[in-house]
Amino acid sequence: MNEDRKKRGLANGKFFTAVAICALFLGSGNVMAAQTASDDSQGVQEQMQTISVTVTVVDTKGEPIIGANVIEKGTTNGGITDLDGVSKLNVKPGAILQVSFVGYTTQEVKATSVMKVVLKDDTELLDEVVVVGYGAQKKVNLTGAVASVDVNKTIDSRPITDIGRALQGAVPGLTITTNSGEIGGAPTIKIRGSIGSPNGDSKPLILVDNVEVTDISMVNPDDIESISVLKDAASASIYGARGAFGVLLITTKSRSKHERLSVKYTNNFAWRTPTKTPEQLPGWQQADINLQGVINQTKGSTAFYNVVGNMRVDATHVQKMKDYWDKYGYGDQFGREMELGRDFEFRDGGMFFIRTWDWYDEYIKDWAPQQNHSLSINGGNGKTNYNIALGYLSQDGMMKVNSDNYKRYNANISLNSELNKYVSIRTGVMFTRSDYDKPFNYNTDLYDPMYYLYRWQPMMPYGTFEGKEFRNALTEQKSAPITTKEREYLRLTGGATIKPIKDLTLDIDVAYSSVENRYKKYGTPSLTSGYEIFTARPSVEALRDSYGSYLSAATYDYVYQETGRTENLTANFVATYAKRWGDHDFKAMAGSSLEKSEYEYYWAQRKGLLDPAKPELNLATGDQTTSSSHTWWSVAGFFGRLNYSYKDRYMLELNGRYDGSSRFPSGNRFGFFPSMSAGYRISEEPFMQSLKPYLSTLKIRGSWGMIGNQDVGTDRYISTLSTSVDSWIIDGKKVQSTQKPTIVSSTLTWEKVTTLDLGLDARFFNDALGVTFDWYNRTTSDILTTANLPATLGADAPYENMGTIQTKGWELAIDYRHTFKNGLHFGVTASVADDKTEVTKWTYNTKIPSYGATGWWDKSAYKEGMVLGDIWGLQFDRFLTEDDFNADGSLKAGLPDQTKVFPAGYQFAPGDVLYKDLDNNGEIVKQTNTNDKGDLSVIGNALPRLQFGLNLDAAWKGFDISMFFQGVAKRKLWAAGNQVLPGFTTGEPFYKGAEDYWTPENTDAFYPRPMDYKQSASGNYSVNDRYLLNMAYLRLKTFTVGYSLPKVWLSKFKVQGLRVYFTGENLFTIDGVKPAIDPEIGIRTASGKSDQRNFGRSYPYQKTVSFGIQLSL
Repeated sequence: MNEDRKKRGLANGKFFTAVAICALFLGSGNVMAAQTASDDSQGVQEQMQTISVTVTVVDTKGEPIIGANVIEKGTTNGGITDLDGVSKLNVKPGAILQVSFVGYTTQEVKATSVMKVVLKDDTELLDEVVVVGYGAQKKVNLTGAVASVDVNKTIDSRPITDIGRALQGAVPGLTITTNSGEIGGAPTIKIRGSIGSPNGDSKPLILVDNVEVTDISMVNPDDIESISVLKDAASASIYGARGAFGVLLITTKSRSKHERLSVKYTNNFAWRTPTKTPEQLPGWQQADINLQGVINQTKGSTAFYNVVGNMRVDATHVQKMKDYWDKYGYGDQFGREMELGRDFEFRDGGMFFIRTWDWYDEYIKDWAPQQNHSLSINGGNGKTNYNIALGYLSQDGMMKVNSDNYKRYNANISLNSELNKYVSIRTGVMFTRSDYDKPFNYNTDLYDPMYYLYRWQPMMPYGTFEGKEFRNALTEQKSAPITTKEREYLRLTGGATIKPIKDLTLDIDVAYSSVENRYKKYGTPSLTSGYEIFTARPSVEALRDSYGSYLSAATYDYVYQETGRTENLTANFVATYAKRWGDHDFKAMAGSSLEKSEYEYYWAQRKGLLDPAKPELNLATGDQTTSSSHTWWSVAGFFGRLNYSYKDRYMLELNGRYDGSSRFPSGNRFGFFPSMSAGYRISEEPFMQSLKPYLSTLKIRGSWGMIGNQDVGTDRYISTLSTSVDSWIIDGKKVQSTQKPTIVSSTLTWEKVTTLDLGLDARFFNDALGVTFDWYNRTTSDILTTANLPATLGADAPYENMGTIQTKGWELAIDYRHTFKNGLHFGVTASVADDKTEVTKWTYNTKIPSYGATGWWDKSAYKEGMVLGDIWGLQFDRFLTEDDFNADGSLKAGLPDQTKVFPAGYQFAPGDVLYKDLDNNGEIVKQTNTNDKGDLSVIGNALPRLQFGLNLDAAWKGFDISMFFQGVAKRKLWAAGNQVLPGFTTGEPFYKGAEDYWTPENTDAFYPRPMDYKQSASGNYSVNDRYLLNMAYLRLKTFTVGYSLPKVWLSKFKVQGLRVYFTGENLFTIDGVKPAIDPEIGIRTASGKSDQRNFGRSYPYQKTVSFGIQLSL
């Protein structure tokens, strides 16, 4: 970006000088030709041996380059391109033209009469410098698995609000996931597999200018200069314990150099709408299916109450609902006021609601606005440079009433100065603040407002009666006070580069960073009023009497405050010596790194808030509860790296790091972790030259390395006592209790992550086509886990280094670039990656993995041979039919006995599921506690497999268009809840597709006969392959159309560049998910908890349409 601004500045700032020189040069040439033409016949003869050449010089976007030099090689004959990027000159036949311009790479082309030359930006070439650990290397000389992100295509040209989502699908082997579409939510980032170790979170180390950032969403995307992904141990080992599972290196524009003032402003105005909208069946049909299920479950039943036992349903009610629907639909013509007798009624001691409501439309906006602004100011005199970047993001939530909203403010200021030819200094400040406001949740963190929105059938009244509202999710949302979440990130950096002698560079960098999270919420149940219909009301009088504040003051009348603060101190000292002797290129680097992190946390809650308008702890009078914690850790490392290259053909790299961590006992804190890599550019061999330009580059490489993993907890090597307030009451008070001390192992030490990587890099047809392939094998050994000891020990077993898991995978990336003679530039980039993680050694060998699919995050379910993410379940055979039953209703002989997988006393009937008897023992059994797995088998895998991305882009005469597709080819998921399994909970909604259930007339149905499953995944809904969710998808992540105004127009207003664009995000998706659930959703809720029963009840993912401008001055 800064290079782009620099070259644009030169193009405009030197425009008139270039034109004057061009005119002077051409004029002088014409005078000299006139003087010699009459008396120098040899000159005439030479002119007759020249050809006239018209050269148009453009950049990769097809824009003309003004002032480019076009020179006949070996002569002084040449010219400078004009306003249209055109230069005309006479040259000898077969001459070679050298075309150059500041900021672009010089090209040599054979002269023809009419030709177009496309100059590539320096950053687009294979000779580009890629940021690696504590340094940089030429891309052609890389021997490890390092991927560099095309920032221009991935971030700069898109309206990105956070870097994490921008990187999704951009780099093979980089996995980006989100649990929900909640605004302000941070994505989860993984490199090469979802699980590197069951301890910790296996996340990569994210460094911004060599300082860790735990939440990448706190960084303004417009500040980014470059992004490198270090995937293998050989590349990441230089960072030691902090980079066990890869490193994401982000460099901001803070160190860019400028020779003039440049200003860039970008904005984006966007509107977001849900990617999927749940389609419910008509209310009467939902009630009818539910009633059939209750009748099938309990013989003799004629009615039921919904999940909380308030609203009743019987056959008469179903018919009245159908009649109402056929006549009035949602009853919009009546407004919100409900009429007794028409919209609801009381009879037979029950309360029946006849009118149905479009609850999703009541709750969720069609479109929610968003805006993003960035301003950067850069300048300097070549010796001293300053960079100022400011950003602002505002997002409104999707809720219609009392909506949530998110705001983020960014500032990044830096100053760099070259004091003399030996010393340069740098300093910087980065600050980010985010504010997220949302309504108070009158339920638990797990059951958020979205849970209650999705919970009720459309008979739940969202209107009013006698002008007063009913209790429902919308009523609680309206009256809820605002919960605030504030986050502030501050980073202060200072450093110096010293060059005491030629080829030696010393870098010193010190950084302080802090992250403070503040959370405040309070409940005011007295402000929440409505008809309390969560209890059955037998009459209208009882309904009227129920009106009032229905929430418990004892439960919800409180104020709560929470603060967590993390402070980090980092110091890096690096010495680099680089020297080239002829064909020998040598570089040595050595350094040390010190890091300390300290975390303090406290929370306080007090009941009896006096004034809801002043929610402070000292303005409450009830019981008060407080808690706090304080943890810290530190790491010290000494590292070195040697690079050697011969003729840029044979390359070798050796790395070593001696790391110490406070998380281990004093005798086992330090470990040495080596790595090595080598590369061979076969294309540079003399015998390969005949293949050029068809084969431009061919390099094979391999690496091996070991890294220690310290992300195992801060105090597992210390015997600790935990305290708590016990439920026992002595002398009228709850007593303090202390738990037994933990047992620790004296040999506790590092987990070790070892990676073998084999790769190939190739480019064809003058670098137009590129292919990169990697295969890797990553083994995490000495994993901390507990032994299976007898209960007579009297304490929990200590942690020991006893487990091993292994991840194998491969990655493929292909890119192609071409510029047609008419100036049309076209490019395509595709990538695909796959990985599988297996437990190869574990202490638990007495049971198979958990029934279902929770095993990948629950290490207590690990077993040797287990593939993480595997889903164990039964296999669907067919539905039982009437031919399977005797006249007395019993099953015929020859069918497997299924009583062990159905509820006790279950009465089988046509339409029930028949499972496959895999072990042919005459019964269906789910074994989970022995090595005999019974009839269970692996029916799918819940982790994403075969992740891919495809980017298409084109540019012509200022117009640009790009499309980015991303997806997952293979992923299965078992989940429960009514969105997935119709009838799972009585009284909850039935969605489109649920009507396809078994009947004697619909024997080819998808779902079994209706039943009341009472929130139990058993019987027909035992975990099985038929009702697995297919979470594979293909999504158009971004579609952008832009236009950059011609520089000829802009130069009149002293504007360097102006681009306007339109963008759509997540515009369409092809997926195999049967219910209306976004395929990117995680199994966990936004709060991080796992709850398969309520899968899909989350904040909706969104698609976005937007427009904006990018202005450079």
